[in-house]
Amino acid sequence: MAIAILAMLGIEAGVILALILVLLVVKRVMTIRHPAVFKARVRLSDGQFPGVTTAWKKCYGAWVTTVFTTRKGLPLNIADVLPVAQLDDLREAALGDDVKGLGDRPTIASFTMTTGAKLEVAMAADERPAGLKPWQTQAQQLAARLRPVPESLK
Repeated sequence: MAIAILAMLGIEAGVILALILVLLVVKRVMTIRHPAVFKARVRLSDGQFPGVTTAWKKCYGAWVTTVFTTRKGLPLNIADVLPVAQLDDLREAALGDDVKGLGDRPTIASFTMTTGAKLEVAMAADERPAGLKPWQTQAQQLAARLRPVPESLK
């Protein structure tokens, strides 16, 4: 509707396109800079859930109570909503996990979804407070047992 009004006012199509692109980039930057949003990699280790596969997929994630939402795409408008029942495990990524783009020592959290599927969320070590927000107490207990990956496996 707004595009049609701009076109009727005689604004050129190139200006309208530039305005749309600027709005998409601004939305992306505002989403990424939100304190609850963090860079993540997501995959299923067991079971099935629509939109999630067994390969690591990069996204930006955020928690809404115990529901993990992922955002991807240029304006970060493509979303998956993943209902989580419990945090099962917390560990450092090993070489075989093939998690890329999350720093030197990414952390992998394993969750059981309400459907019974097993979800793994990889995050940078410094993103752990945002990445485990609804599970802080349980994550602190698991982090006490968190052992670094031996150098031979890195």
